[in-house]
Amino acid sequence: MREVRPIQAALGLVAALAAACSQITSESEIRTIVRPDARPLVEETKVVAVAVEARWSQRGRDLTVDLREHRSCQKVAHLAARQEERVVRKPDAMIYFEYGLAAVALGVSALAFARPELFAAEASYDEDRMQYIRDPKTGRRVGGVFTAVGLGLLTAGIVDSVRARDRVVVSDTVALREGPVQPCEPPEGPASGRAVELAVGEQTLAGTSDVEGRVRFVLPAESEMSPETDPSPRALAATLRVGFAGALPITLVAPYADTVAAPHTGTVQSGPQ
Repeated sequence: MREVRPIQAALGLVAALAAACSQITSESEIRTIVRPDARPLVEETKVVAVAVEARWSQRGRDLTVDLREHRSCQKVAHLAARQEERVVRKPDAMIYFEYGLAAVALGVSALAFARPELFAAEASYDEDRMQYIRDPKTGRRVGGVFTAVGLGLLTAGIVDSVRARDRVVVSDTVALREGPVQPCEPPEGPASGRAVELAVGEQTLAGTSDVEGRVRFVLPAESEMSPETDPSPRALAATLRVGFAGALPITLVAPYADTVAAPHTGTVQSGPQ
């Protein structure tokens, strides 16, 4: 039987120990808990949607556009709450490999200490004793090496088991409780300071609404207008562009002289934004 070299055995088991490191994956679960009887710390009202209404009046070449905002609001209450962050950790299958290697190494260690002659070199003849004997020192050294490696593997498994435990972190936070969406108070107001563009025919006119939400345009001369596709021969299709509200279609009347005595009016509203 060949002699088992402790250094070679140690290197082999250390390599196995390095390969046996378990990988830990973690996922976070956050839960916010509000007491049923918690009172609001702060209450605020915020605008959640705005629709723009354009009311226009054409008198000759003068076009006046009155912009109004229709606002929807929502009350938001700030409540004291508790936040629980649960970190769920899961080890891979290598953690069982660590415990398995530890059991094997400690088993070999116990065998080496109990029967050291099994790990000794080939028997040699002792002339004094007149018999073949085996040196037990090698077996004891092998037992020591496997004990150290087995304890190292067992320690690694225990450490990975501790690392794989779930963790819960509790902290104070503020939860938001949103109320129903309803018209603001007041529900509408002038859309002041808005950049407005009027596209009529091939012409584009620009203006800015005043504090009352009003903007005025001077329409291009009728001779400069290109034919429109509107089925009515006296109607001119035009478009108002009001910021985020997008394009609002309106109609104008030509010839302009027909609107001097009786202004042409209309209303258009965008969807909530």
